[in-house]
Order: sequence, then structure tokens, then C-alpha cells
Amino acid sequence: MKKIFAIAAAAGMMMMSSGALAQAVTVNNVSFTPGSITGHLNSSMNNSDTSIGRFEFKGNYVSGGAAFDIFTYCVDLTKFVSTGNVNYTSYSIMPISAMSTITTAKANALNALLTNTNPLLAAATGQNAINISAATQMAVWEIMFETQPSWSVSSTTSAFSVTTPGSSTTANTNALTSAKSLANSYLNNISSNTWTANNAYQLKLLYSTSQQSQVFLTPSVPEPATWAMMMIGFGAMGGALRHRRRSVTATVAA
Repeated sequence: MKKIFAIAAAAGMMMMSSGALAQAVTVNNVSFTPGSITGHLNSSMNNSDTSIGRFEFKGNYVSGGAAFDIFTYCVDLTKFVSTGNVNYTSYSIMPISAMSTITTAKANALNALLTNTNPLLAAATGQNAINISAATQMAVWEIMFETQPSWSVSSTTSAFSVTTPGSSTTANTNALTSAKSLANSYLNNISSNTWTANNAYQLKLLYSTSQQSQVFLTPSVPEPATWAMMMIGFGAMGGALRHRRRSVTATVAA
């Protein structure tokens, strides 16, 4: 089983120190979907060759046993996950705010990135799809770990970059070059506000203390307070409609 970097999904019904409700999950399979490209990561947290691409995590919620199947991107360069059949029991799914290193600015940038690249990836096939998934993952890392004022996955003088691994086939080198160019174009779109965060979607964190933590997008749902206000509003509307029907009935009867 090959060790690789990934955005890991997890969940558990427990309250985190941040006060965020987490759902515990058991992960039983991890894969690169649609595939991966090999690159060399240059960072103080990790300096090694690694597979780069979007991950797919499959498993079950601990509470109730319902199955889950999600696509994720890695936000952790200090831990690893393995591909294939696994038995990870340390994961939890929770709000992105539970990870202190993800600031509001980073969360907005990640939202803008994923809400715009997910449709591109869904429409792509073959090597083009693999390049888009690898480009998105590199852009995620750049947003998370770059300390310079501008973003570029190609700048070897910055805090994070990706270069060609020591042993790379011509096909892999060409794919990595294309993916890096795409990643930089995605980052430029975010920097120029051509791509902005989409509030119809929210980021979720797939967190583990022992495996690699990751992020993914889900449709936004109202907060509990918002649901309460909506229910009050619906109740008021229902009361008004009942009052109107009674008034109309009384008028007709008269």
C-alpha cells in the first residue's frame, strides 16, 4: 500500500475544543480520482516526491453506519495517508473553522478555488482531468502554506513550490508542467477576484490527529439560529393565512 499526501475525511459525534460539532467516521478506502501526477514538494514541512491529485474517501459514519463517499484535497503536509483498502478510525468531519491555521481569507480563497475548479474537473476526461485535479491540489497547498505576498507554485524562492522529481518520465514531466501552469492561472483568477467565494457552498474539514487532514465542499445549509428564524417566519405566515381565510369566510357568510 503506497503512502501519499491527501485531504482526509473523517467524522465523529464529539465536541471539539473550538465548540464545533464533529461527526466520527471510519474510512475504509482511499484513492486518487481521477488519477495523480508525481511532483517534488519544496516546503519546510515536507521536502519529498509525492503523488498529487484529488482524493476520494469512502467509509461509514460511526453513528448510524451510513455510508459516505467524498472528494477531498489535502491541507496537511506533515502527515500521510495510504491508498487502497484502509482502516482509519481517527477521522472526523467538522466545520472548517475548527482548523486554526485556516484563516477567513484562506477559507474564502479555497472556496473560490474549489467552486470554480470542480465544474472544470467534472467536465474533463483522461489526462486533462488528472491535470486539473493535480493543479487544484497544488493551488490548495499554495493558498495554505505560502508566506509570500503573491502566489505561484513555480517560485523556488518562496515558502512552497513544486518541482520535477528526480526520476520522472517524459509523460509525467509534461503533465506536471501543464498542471503547474493551470495552478498558477487558478491562483491568478483568485488574486484578481475573477473567481470569488460562492456562498451556496461551504468548506468542510476532514480531520485526523494521526492521518492527513483535508477539505471538501458541500452545499451550504442554514445555521440553527437561521432555521429557528425561518420556522418562526413560516409560523407567522401560516397564522396570517388562517386569519385571512377566517375573515373571508365571515365576509361571505354575512
